[in-house]
Amino acid sequence: MPEEPIIRLGIAEHDLNLPIIDGTVTVEGYSLQITHGTDDGAIHRLLREGEIDACEYSFGSYVGERARGVPFIAIPAFPNRKFRLSYIFVNASAGIRHPKDLEGKRVGILIWSNTAGIWARGALQHYYHVDLTRIRWLSAGPVPKDPPPGMVIEPLGEGKLDSKLVSGEVDAVIQADVLPSIRAKDPRVRRLFPDYKTEEQAYFKKTGIFPISHMVTFPQSFVDEHPDAPVALLRAFRRSRDEAFARIEEQQVLSISWASALLDEQRELMGTNYWAYNVSDNRRPLEAMMDFAFEQGVTPERLSVASLFVPAAAALPGA
Repeated sequence: MPEEPIIRLGIAEHDLNLPIIDGTVTVEGYSLQITHGTDDGAIHRLLREGEIDACEYSFGSYVGERARGVPFIAIPAFPNRKFRLSYIFVNASAGIRHPKDLEGKRVGILIWSNTAGIWARGALQHYYHVDLTRIRWLSAGPVPKDPPPGMVIEPLGEGKLDSKLVSGEVDAVIQADVLPSIRAKDPRVRRLFPDYKTEEQAYFKKTGIFPISHMVTFPQSFVDEHPDAPVALLRAFRRSRDEAFARIEEQQVLSISWASALLDEQRELMGTNYWAYNVSDNRRPLEAMMDFAFEQGVTPERLSVASLFVPAAAALPGA
């Protein structure tokens, strides 16, 4: 018997991925060589440098790079999703009580194409009617060479976003993770939405958007060489997700007292198929990201959802 070809896969240690990482789930017809961890940036670099064949990749980075002709292609597996209203943080003395209060203020970001930032700005613009051109955006990373018309995006300068928010050098921050000062309950900072759970649930009820943070991405050259690999890997990610949810149902693996009640609440609001790995059940968030990325200048033209995915993987029936 010939040896199975290898997929060098980079994934984060999300609960939905653990059955792949621990070997419970395998990929039919392929062996896996897995790189895993919590440093998404390092995994992304491995893909760009050709050191791995597929990885969990930032949605914002992916659409921006694909629009510029980078030969990447994805499958509709979304191991990381987060509502992003809870990731808008404000200085407690900045006079920001409502989203519209961000107008005229200094808002720090990691980089303009950061996925969390795209989702948060899209919600601010379309759901809360915030004029993004009236905000002074300060970027810790590279500043876009051609920002959207009317948008002011400047370098943040020396120092970290968190420390600048605490000191009041910026009035607000949109970040992909919870800031250290928020974790420490520093009274000088707070979330824009203190009751963020209620706010995000209302946002979902009105928009139907469950934001996608990551999707699984390949270099086109690997897909050309192994055309059946995307579908095989998508099937594996679906099995891994199902195994992860089955583990959660057991309750014994979680040190959360009211996990069952939380699961029931989430399913009552979002249905039982809220974490689907396909295109059809994710049409609303996928189309929204295409809109937001274009409006915010992350892509020079609006990409079609169909252009994002390997056609055979997009057509795979089931969830």
